[in-house]
Amino acid sequence: MSARAYPLGPWFAHLTGGAQCLPVEVDAAFWETGVGALPPGRLVSMFESAEDWKVWECHPSGEELIIQIDGGMVLVLDRGSSLERVPLQAGEFAIVPQGVWHTADVIAPGRAIYITPGEGTQSRER
Repeated sequence: MSARAYPLGPWFAHLTGGAQCLPVEVDAAFWETGVGALPPGRLVSMFESAEDWKVWECHPSGEELIIQIDGGMVLVLDRGSSLERVPLQAGEFAIVPQGVWHTADVIAPGRAIYITPGEGTQSRER
């Protein structure tokens, strides 16, 4: 494969369990059908958040790494009997434990990079 640049957002990078890094174009059906077709590994994506997340999500296949690039958010982890709040500012990262439902409240609009075990990702309304 020849080298080229991909826009992070409409494209994800998929880091396989082996030594591959695959570009993945993301469409509306990606989370329903596309993610299951990928080999085991982790997705690298970037999202911009201008408002609080409208969903909770959970990654049963592994931990998620969130790197705040600019802006800020408060990551909210559902610990069962309580909610844990983790503020994230530009240049900071947090690790979401495997299987923990999480969402976020936006402090200042911004972007974050997510390194996620995509297989089996679940979401529910907030």
